[in-house]
Amino acid sequence: MAAHTRTTVTLPADLLAHARAAAPGGNLSAYIEHALRAQQLRDAAPTVRAWRERTTADTEELADVFGEDVT
Repeated sequence: MAAHTRTTVTLPADLLAHARAAAPGGNLSAYIEHALRAQQLRDAAPTVRAWRERTTADTEELADVFGEDVT
């Protein structure tokens, strides 16, 4: 398990209320972690897309990483 660090963030009240209501089992930290990880993947998408364009003929590496056919 990755180490966790406590932090403080300031959010608009409506956004916080939604997050609290949507958090499975009331686990706000897990909900926010999931949202941040999803954003991290979206942020990486242009880099991955550019890499794939450079290596379109060789998707074997992606298959090794993700364990499935990615073409």
